[in-house]
Amino acid sequence: MTPYYQVPNIYQDYSNQSQGYFAFRFVCQHCNWQIDTTPIRSNVATATNIMDIGVGMIGGFWGRAAQAGEQMYGTQWHKEQAEALQKSWAGIQHQFHNCPKCQTTVCIRCFNTQLNLCTRCAPDLKADAAQAQHQLNMDAQRGQIEQSYEAPHFNVNNIPSAVTPDMLRQPAKQPLIGQPGPAPMQPAALVGMSTPGYPQAVACPNCRHMGAPGKFCQDCGTKLPFPDLFCPGCSAPVESSARFCTECGAKLHTTN
Repeated sequence: MTPYYQVPNIYQDYSNQSQGYFAFRFVCQHCNWQIDTTPIRSNVATATNIMDIGVGMIGGFWGRAAQAGEQMYGTQWHKEQAEALQKSWAGIQHQFHNCPKCQTTVCIRCFNTQLNLCTRCAPDLKADAAQAQHQLNMDAQRGQIEQSYEAPHFNVNNIPSAVTPDMLRQPAKQPLIGQPGPAPMQPAALVGMSTPGYPQAVACPNCRHMGAPGKFCQDCGTKLPFPDLFCPGCSAPVESSARFCTECGAKLHTTN
């Protein structure tokens, strides 16, 4: 008597009725490892090819016989399909185990045979300990590398650069806290009052009253101009009474 197996619902049916064979694929519920069974040829599909019942004759006796033949063929096919599933499972069931705790069917790779449980319900402590020890060894080795690591030293003088020394500017020194900073330059210093021959008084362009350069006229309040004490040709300092520049010989126009 052929034994009957309780086939777990972990299979996919790849049977082909038109080709006349049965085939199944069983998949692990944990790691999705799969195994395909050997195709089994159908007897009813290949014996007489349905005997071509009623081909070309739809009505009458042959039409009814064809309908009965198709129904008989379908019933026989499902019966053979169930038998093929039992036979296929019998051939590969040793590759799977059922966990009595979580009721999952897993492959032999996901089953702890010593505890008769799947690896999720009963993890392999030896494998976990080996993995943890390996991770600790990696962390210790990484720490040793970091302690003894020295960054490479580069000679920046050998690196070509487009920056020339005259383009480098030293940062200005900031005054210490509590000490006054350098006094801002006055307009008189900017125009060159330290130049020899600089006049101490200029005429107001409005009322012609004499006053200090850069100040305001005491009679009409007009801004008094700064005199031009530099050669217009070479920018060399000149005296107010000079008629020619001593550097380039340019003729100067002085103010009377």
